[in-house]
Amino acid sequence: MFSLILLKPGSWEDIKRMKRENAPWFFSSAVLVAVSQAFVYASLAAAPLMVVTPILQLSLVFRLFLSQLINREYEVMNTAVLIGAFTAVLGSILVALDTDELAMLLSLPPSLAEFLRYRVAGD
Repeated sequence: MFSLILLKPGSWEDIKRMKRENAPWFFSSAVLVAVSQAFVYASLAAAPLMVVTPILQLSLVFRLFLSQLINREYEVMNTAVLIGAFTAVLGSILVALDTDELAMLLSLPPSLAEFLRYRVAGD
């Protein structure tokens, strides 16, 4: 994917204009992303997807907090970003909940509860 970005006109000029003191930030972020991906795959090997996914979505909350703490002048933080992060976290939690408990908690009609229990994979 990165190689496609380099084909974009003007991208090499943008890279050449970068300051040398920014290189440690890019290098450290690349190393941390690689380590975090290793932890993601390790967690998926050790725990079910329905447990890991909500925890992974919480990284959005930490990312928003840290971006405001470290890089406030360049990060966009508006209502749409906050709503998007909240929706992603809430959605992953709702997906991870047991269908029967959710139907009981929300007092869903039996037909809707049965529809939510339907599984394509058939387990």
